[in-house]
Amino acid sequence: MKQVSVIDIFEAIRERRTILHYQPEEVDRDLLVHLFNKAAYAPNHHLKEPWKIKIYEGEARSAFGEKIVDSYIRLGLLDTLTDEKLKRARQSYDRFFRSVPHHALFYMEKEDDGGYLDDENYAAVCAFIQNFQLAAWAKEIGTMWTAKPTLRDDIFINDIGLSPEKHRLVAVVQIGYPRITPRTKGRTPVEDSIEWYNCGIEERGS
Repeated sequence: MKQVSVIDIFEAIRERRTILHYQPEEVDRDLLVHLFNKAAYAPNHHLKEPWKIKIYEGEARSAFGEKIVDSYIRLGLLDTLTDEKLKRARQSYDRFFRSVPHHALFYMEKEDDGGYLDDENYAAVCAFIQNFQLAAWAKEIGTMWTAKPTLRDDIFINDIGLSPEKHRLVAVVQIGYPRITPRTKGRTPVEDSIEWYNCGIEERGS
């Protein structure tokens, strides 16, 4: 078996950041495809490879963002805004969507309408996304994983050419070269979240 650098893996996991601000330069499509192919080695039951991707770039970013804001309004997420503030919010959202070179929508085909098979496939797509984020970070490409209530909005799902009966949306991931990279915030040790069992007797702590 090929030697794997544990240090490199740990560093990639620890150093990756969620990026909010991006340079205007697009990531080369061949490089994105290369990274998605690397991500495809995520664990997935029976090698179903359930992940599917829609990528919005160029002028398509505004139209995609507008559909998302329309969904926010339908779902009541912007109910507190006056008409004037809502107008300014639309302009602000449009600037954001245009500031990100690529918006990748990850989705899957439903297999048993929310049963355990769909749960397995959903988990596989999530693993695929995390693999992609780590692979992208290794190429100095930043990402931001978002999962808003919009992903369950049937009208939005129809608006982007999919079917609420046939498809499940998993995430929208922003992609591009970072303009600002935030500092690490660290993580909480997980010892208190672990329960150890030996011969049916629970052990806590180490």
